[in-house]
Amino acid sequence: MELEKYRRIAGLTQEQLAEKSGVDKTVISKFERGKRVRGAYDSIVRLARALNLTPEELQPVSERRV
Repeated sequence: MELEKYRRIAGLTQEQLAEKSGVDKTVISKFERGKRVRGAYDSIVRLARALNLTPEELQPVSERRV
C-alpha cells in the first residue's frame, strides 16, 4: 500500500490523518506496515478521501479490487 508515501507528501502524521479520516491510528499503522486489516476497503476509502485520492491510488495493482 502507498499510504505512507501519500501521507508524508500531504505533510500529515499518522495521528493527523486518523483525525482527518476517522480511521483509527492503529489501523493506519497496520496498513503502513503491510498488515491485513478487517474491513480494510472501507478504511481505504476513508483514507483516500482524506488525502484527496482514489482508493485505487492507495493500493498496489496486485491488491486492487476488480
